Order: sequence, then C-alpha cells, then structure tokens
Amino acid sequence: MTEKKSSSWQDPVVALKFLDERRGAIPFGPEQVGVMLRLVRHFRPEPRHILDLGCGDGFLARALLAEYPQASAVLVDHSEPMLERARLAMATDADRCEIVHGDLRVPLAEFAGRAHADLVVSGFAIHHLPHARKYSLYAEIFDLLAAGGLFINIEHVASVSSEVEALYDAVYIDHISSWTGKDRALVDAEYHGRADKADNILEPVNVQVDWLRKIGFVHADCYFKWFELAVFGGVKP
Repeated sequence: MTEKKSSSWQDPVVALKFLDERRGAIPFGPEQVGVMLRLVRHFRPEPRHILDLGCGDGFLARALLAEYPQASAVLVDHSEPMLERARLAMATDADRCEIVHGDLRVPLAEFAGRAHADLVVSGFAIHHLPHARKYSLYAEIFDLLAAGGLFINIEHVASVSSEVEALYDAVYIDHISSWTGKDRALVDAEYHGRADKADNILEPVNVQVDWLRKIGFVHADCYFKWFELAVFGGVKP
C-alpha cells in the first residue's frame, strides 16, 4: 500500500488557528449553513441518520442536530486536534453522535460502515483530496445514501482564472483584516504563508457538479457561490 502523504492538519497550531480565527471569519459562513438547512428541509425533511465528513469541531453537525432533535450523527475527521475540539463541542449531544477518526483518502466503508445515511454533509474538507479521489468519494457517498438521501458540500473551489483568483485573495484578505482587526499587511503575509495552503487541491465547482450528475445524483447544482466559496450537492433518486 502506498504511504499516505502527511497533512498539516495534524499540527495543533494549524488546526486551532483555523477553528479559532479563520473558520468564524469565512465570508457568508452563516448564510452557507442557512442554505444547507433550507436544502435539507426541502429535499430530505426529518433526517435521522447524518454523516459529517471532515467534521472539524462539528459546526455542521451541531446546526443539524439542533434543527432535528430526532436525528443522530456520525462525525468523521482525520485530524486529532480537530477531533479533540469536536468531542468538547459536541458534549451536550454526546448521546446522539459518534465521533470517528477516519481519513477521506481511504474508502468510506473502512470507517463509516455500510449503513445507509439520509444526509451526508461536508465542510471545507474534500478540496484537500486529489481530483480522482474526490470523484470516487462522491460515488461512495452516492452508494451510502438511502434512496432520496441528500449530499451537501460547503467547499473551497477553484476560480475560473488566475485573475479571478487574485481578486478573491484580495477580497478575502480585506474581509479577514476587517473581521479580526489585524493589520492588512500582517493578514496578507499570514494568508499567503499559511502552512495548510499546500494541502489545497482546488477544482471548479461546475466540474464537480458535472461529476455528481454523472454518478447519478439528481437536482445536482451549485446552490450558493461567492468567489471560491460554494455550496453544492445533489439527491440520490
């Protein structure tokens, strides 16, 4: 078996800086979660079995469990610092969730079991995978979903061109500087020099939506987009 490349997300400094600073500062973060909840209410109301892939501290699972008290969730991440925070953050819902160490680079069946899920969600995690693995993971999610099940990915995607990417970077740095109160030059240096930047393997959202359609998802679309931030997914017939 080929040895898997180490991820910067195993570093507590990298993981906690994202959770404590950058995660809350993501532009339109509440709106992205709101789009997710509207999609669930429309396509898969009253889900009971939820799978959160690349859960971080469980921010998506918490929103869903708060909305659906009858639901339970399995939260998966490969970063131990993230999982430690998830255990703390999900303590009040400990009887309704299972927190699992799992690497999305290997087949879901190795850590997520084979039970059908009503809803699979992911937030800013799948873009760390090579493109071929993104595609195979989407196919595994399709197989894991129950009929009528919904997949939603809140994600970092590629810009259409280097010029648009440069514009996104500038607007994002402006936003982080304003949100944190830090000097813009410092934010710029931190943003471009961050340790996890090399982990990003971005693909345009339209390409990924086309993959979902090819796999068999219906209603597959990009439901929200702001530069390189997108909410997309689809429904298993």
